[in-house]
Amino acid sequence: MTGKTFTVEEVSKHNKAEDCWIIVDGKVFDVTGFLAEHPGGKKILVGVAGKDATEQFNKFHNAKEVLGKYAKLQIGSIASAGTSPQSRSADSEEQKRKSKFSEEAFGELVPYGDPTWYQDWHTPYFTESHKKFRAAMREFVDREVLPFTSEWCEKKEVPRSVAMKAAEAGWLAGCMGKPWPEEYAGTQIAGGVKPEEWDYFHELILHDELFRCASSGVGGAIIGGMFIGLPPILNFGSEELKKKVCPAVLGGKKAICLAITEPGAGSDVANIQATAKKTPYGKYYVVNGKRSGLQMVLLLTFLLLLSELVALE
Repeated sequence: MTGKTFTVEEVSKHNKAEDCWIIVDGKVFDVTGFLAEHPGGKKILVGVAGKDATEQFNKFHNAKEVLGKYAKLQIGSIASAGTSPQSRSADSEEQKRKSKFSEEAFGELVPYGDPTWYQDWHTPYFTESHKKFRAAMREFVDREVLPFTSEWCEKKEVPRSVAMKAAEAGWLAGCMGKPWPEEYAGTQIAGGVKPEEWDYFHELILHDELFRCASSGVGGAIIGGMFIGLPPILNFGSEELKKKVCPAVLGGKKAICLAITEPGAGSDVANIQATAKKTPYGKYYVVNGKRSGLQMVLLLTFLLLLSELVALE
């Protein structure tokens, strides 16, 4: 359908939320079905419905990169595209903006929209290894996360398959920090990074790129419980427990969390009132504290971990 041409007047008739077309760089897009998914909210698109939004678009996006992702929304072009003063002005502004950055610049190049080193500012911390990992992370998120974020937010659920794909792509285990847990996650890391190269700056990139999906719920559902719940097992669990839990979690097949909630403390760990005291014979623990029905379930997990710690003594 992209071969079809329209006049500006024809496009101007599609100016409502239920029938929303816009013009960007002489191309006509039907964004009616995209309104709910637009990261900036549907009001922004409805505000330019039926109009040429090139100037507004180029203020916030790298046209080449963004329009390429949503090519399926293009339904045609303007017959006189490239001849209007507005189009020429927008092209000129885009060229000026791009000329400020070197060939090594990465991403949409919106000031402060990405970390400044993405725009090739000097940095003593990020190397070629980090650049390769960054590119691999962005490609994964753009393909496997961004297109589905709104849908998952509506359902309040992220498929387990996403974490499994993240593990296969070689980045899920990266939220464990340094060193890369190759014993349980293998040695294949996204971007061709070597396990011995992995550092906390790679992990920082992981978080920066994943949360470009603009949903803390989606990002948290993929790695939130893991980077809080798994480190205690990696650092203090018995070998038997680590072999049982770590491969499944780092492989994205199972989820894990840290159970710390109680009525008087919430996530304020220092104020937790529950106690765990050994019996006189030192074989068992007696746990006391206020708890809801849900916390009874979480408490069972806690007791299992305690039994492993007892085995260490």
